[in-house]
Amino acid sequence: MRRVSLVTRERRRYMKLSELGEFGLISKIRKSFSRPSPRMLLGIGDDAAALRIAPSRTLLATTDMLLEGVHFDLALTDPYSLGWKSAAVNISDIAAMGGIPRFCLISLGIPAAFSVDDMTEFYRGFDTLARIHGCLIAGGDTCASRKDLVVSITVLGESEKNALLPRSGARPGDRIFVTGTLGDSAAGLALLRKRSRKGSRSGRCSGNAGSGRYGAGEGRLIRKHLRPEPRVAEGRSLARARCASSLIDVSDGLSSDLLHICEESGVGAEIYADAIPLSADLLQNSRQIATTPRDHALSGGEDYELLFTVPERKLKAFRSLGLEASEIGVIRRKKGAVLVLTDGRRTELPPKGYDHFRRR
Repeated sequence: MRRVSLVTRERRRYMKLSELGEFGLISKIRKSFSRPSPRMLLGIGDDAAALRIAPSRTLLATTDMLLEGVHFDLALTDPYSLGWKSAAVNISDIAAMGGIPRFCLISLGIPAAFSVDDMTEFYRGFDTLARIHGCLIAGGDTCASRKDLVVSITVLGESEKNALLPRSGARPGDRIFVTGTLGDSAAGLALLRKRSRKGSRSGRCSGNAGSGRYGAGEGRLIRKHLRPEPRVAEGRSLARARCASSLIDVSDGLSSDLLHICEESGVGAEIYADAIPLSADLLQNSRQIATTPRDHALSGGEDYELLFTVPERKLKAFRSLGLEASEIGVIRRKKGAVLVLTDGRRTELPPKGYDHFRRR
């Protein structure tokens, strides 16, 4: 028995990250190193940390990395679009807390192949979207990278003390909503990759990769991938109205991000397949893409729409906001997620979104 125990301990000690997974690693860090503080309202496990800086105001802080070859391919995106998207993915985390983005820090590991003009375009794209949302570039860091481009962004925002929207507030009976349409970004990426293979392209992308070389519908899908629009206004509306019980942005895919809400809230969910919002562009171009539109919506990710829950007693107040959002399911007591198909059959909905370490 002692020998088995030692072997078990050794296996745990040398567990690979690919076995633990990205979210397993986050959970381990959270359990081992997170410390309670009266000034830290929300810490590891949400879209942004929420820190009390005044009796009535809360500081929101989020950080994200984008790695060449993992998050983006310079053969498929131009520097301006990369700058835009780098701003969008971080501003979206503030939107997912119902907050206001205020300042951002940009840190870059720059390879020799990236020129001064490339960097100017990157910052121009970043600043264009940041300015739309009133977010100012306040600093950062630059260093040389031996091979690939590394982008690390920190965004600081703020929220009213009683207007925070974490992932952990969903309760049985709450309705599930999502803004916009899902699957467009993943479809846009698939189209870019398909055209890249067909044209035997190699090397760097010059100019806007979503330009007029594509049909109107294709171009809109590609733009959704290259230049996503964070839903800051919608997040603020939900926060001010205090009608949502939980909120997250759809970055890893609907199936994965829904599970994040369920895990943090200690609940389960039921999603109706025919209620998942799909754009006309996605449906019209589905024949060009190997994955079905619904699969793109469930696991494609990078849509940066808002996924949230609303208690039944607050539905009237929510609907009075007039937000472009679709009701796609309901929170249930039993843990786990279920997809209800059009014919009424029910099937388990496992998280199929992106996980950095599981894909090694």
